[in-house]
Amino acid sequence: MADRKARYERRQGARKRSRQESRRTRRRNLRRTLLGAAGVAAALALVIGGIVLLGLTSKVLPPTSFGPGHSESYPPTQINTQPIHPLIQQHVMERGGDHPEGGMLVQYNCLDYRCEPGLAQSLAEIVQSFPPQVYLAPYPGMDAMIALAAPGRLEILDSFDEQRIRQFIERNLTR
Repeated sequence: MADRKARYERRQGARKRSRQESRRTRRRNLRRTLLGAAGVAAALALVIGGIVLLGLTSKVLPPTSFGPGHSESYPPTQINTQPIHPLIQQHVMERGGDHPEGGMLVQYNCLDYRCEPGLAQSLAEIVQSFPPQVYLAPYPGMDAMIALAAPGRLEILDSFDEQRIRQFIERNLTR
């Protein structure tokens, strides 16, 4: 009888130790899971923070080159009163093949900047004195009042300067 009781107590002790080990293992696994989830959350927060910071610090300016997804069309006219779609702006910058010289963009932002009266008309007069591959258009949201873009070149102006605009166009027209 004593032998039976001893075996019973040994089994009970083994079960108790097994349950304790099981609890420790579950706690350890839970700790690992929580730490892993915290690590993933921290990494995700860093990525999102980086994207937000990049969005806040990046400037919106006209393109000076073209990408693979650009549109194979040109602006409707040389003087545009509506913004030119960014993919069309990229096509204007394309050089090579059927586009040996590329085009140029003269763009202005009078929504975010205080432009002098008649700025659009003054820019239109300048642009019309050049070949049709020089385009004029507003660019709301751009981080400049006036931007001059040619393939591989960009010039930003804080105010209207006819001489600088003409020089930029002449220098880059056949480049």
